[in-house]
Amino acid sequence: MDYRIDTSDNCTTVKIQGVLTFDDHEKFKGVVQSISTEQAEEIVINLAETKMIDSAGIGMLLLANDKAIKAGKTVKLAGVSGHVAKVVELSKIDQLIPVI
Repeated sequence: MDYRIDTSDNCTTVKIQGVLTFDDHEKFKGVVQSISTEQAEEIVINLAETKMIDSAGIGMLLLANDKAIKAGKTVKLAGVSGHVAKVVELSKIDQLIPVI
């Protein structure tokens, strides 16, 4: 997993590239920390360049959402397609984190 964070106006976009699996949990801590420290109230996690996600990856997205809520922010998922869309659908994460 690689990620890039861009902030403009009142929105922070986190672009996740590659795969998001258990092996990435240490690296994902940087994403969670950024969500907590960024001033933007809206966080968009862009999964357009994410090729694969497993149940641990879903758990990491939920963790990021929880941290955002505690900081008074909202998280949305964007660019959900292919394998990632199927996992999002099966896990029903879209009931907790809106998909735009």
